[in-house]
Amino acid sequence: MDEGFIGAFGSLNLGGAPRGRHRQRPSERPCAPHHPPAPARRPSRFTKHIYLLRGLPGSGKTSLARKLKQEFPSALLFSTDDYFIMEDGSYFYDQDLLPEAHRWNQRRARKAMNRGKTPIIIDNTNVQAWEMKPYAVMALENGYQVLFREPDTSWKFNVRELARRNTHGVPREKIQRMKEVYDHNVTFHAVLHSEKPTRNNRHA
Repeated sequence: MDEGFIGAFGSLNLGGAPRGRHRQRPSERPCAPHHPPAPARRPSRFTKHIYLLRGLPGSGKTSLARKLKQEFPSALLFSTDDYFIMEDGSYFYDQDLLPEAHRWNQRRARKAMNRGKTPIIIDNTNVQAWEMKPYAVMALENGYQVLFREPDTSWKFNVRELARRNTHGVPREKIQRMKEVYDHNVTFHAVLHSEKPTRNNRHA
């Protein structure tokens, strides 16, 4: 893995060395210190972007996806939920098919990245860092910047309100379990190096 490329997602701040406290004779005093101009902010090295949306069911994540789509009309929007939409437009969720649904969505994203499409929006719950790792790896391989986005709704962690608002009938008990394992303040590096937990620690 190209650690130099990973480093593009971080920054390094260097402080100046402290000046000594000893007194100097007038002839030895230096001229006024020269402060070099601050370096100009480098433009982003990325021209391609992938948005990884995150949020519990009912938190407003899909509304956020639509807003991004309006902002970027050429964006490609992919959701694992699309796998469960029938030909007549109805939604039929099958827990047993979820692993295949995720693989299907990842294949769509990879195909779009291989074609250089940008931006790409992934509209999944992405509760834990490891769930986003396949997309982070793709981004690393294809030169995409990863941008994490969450809804800023006031109820995004209110389990009772989430159970009432979500459109797929996700029960309150499951939302509570998802909330308990939700990874906050994720970073690209954390996602890239995350590991899938044992089954007992995964939300179901």
